[in-house]
Amino acid sequence: MENILQTVYYSREMLTNSPHFHDCHQIVFILKGSVEFCINGKVLQARAGDLALFSRYENHSFRILSTEYERYILQLSPGIVNQQSPVYSLLTDRPDGFCPVIDVSAFSPQVEGLFRQLQQEHSGQNRLKGQMEQLLIEQLLITLYRCTNLKLRDGGSDIVLEIKRRLENRFSEPYTLEQLAHSHGISVSSLAHRFRAVTGTSVMDFLQACRMAHAKRLLAETDSSIGRIVEQCGFSDSSNFSRAFKAQNGLTPSAFRRRHRQAT
Repeated sequence: MENILQTVYYSREMLTNSPHFHDCHQIVFILKGSVEFCINGKVLQARAGDLALFSRYENHSFRILSTEYERYILQLSPGIVNQQSPVYSLLTDRPDGFCPVIDVSAFSPQVEGLFRQLQQEHSGQNRLKGQMEQLLIEQLLITLYRCTNLKLRDGGSDIVLEIKRRLENRFSEPYTLEQLAHSHGISVSSLAHRFRAVTGTSVMDFLQACRMAHAKRLLAETDSSIGRIVEQCGFSDSSNFSRAFKAQNGLTPSAFRRRHRQAT
């Protein structure tokens, strides 16, 4: 069984962060203070009792607005895409009307208790540790659904989930919208409409995000050449990759690698 929890911790650190990347999905629960998040260029404010969601595909930064700032931070493996429960889609899907900052103040004691339990479980060596962590994470996500107007996926969106899994697990392969629609027995227009309604983005943009996230991980964690990364991630050529990377991240791939290593 794959362990989907990378880490969970409490923090009172007051440093403000520039745009950065983690190869994981993050949940931040604010206990005290207020903060301004910038997520893919969109600025949102959050305060005590709010919970913020960051997908591994989203660039984000934050600026602390108060004299104190306490929070829990939960980091989840990219492998959540392979989980069967539909509650995990809350971490990656961004349909119309979705806001990544969620007011959970009505459930604050319950949410804080779940973070504490997760922290205790993750730091211990109990039997069935991974299973317990997964149960607590799913309970947390169910609580978040109850704080929003979002609906769990229905049968019509199962195709979207299948395609998301395929693209996230096999992003280096070549794809066309026509090929994906044909392999799932639906029209191109139907696939395009369903995919955007569920995820908030197009199929090809989602594929690009999958490739870009993996490229960032390789830049940050390996010494692979840019050419090798282009090949491994499925980009057409180095020039197109570099242009797309800088447009999305504000840095060239080489500059991203240097900044990440200086930060760590």
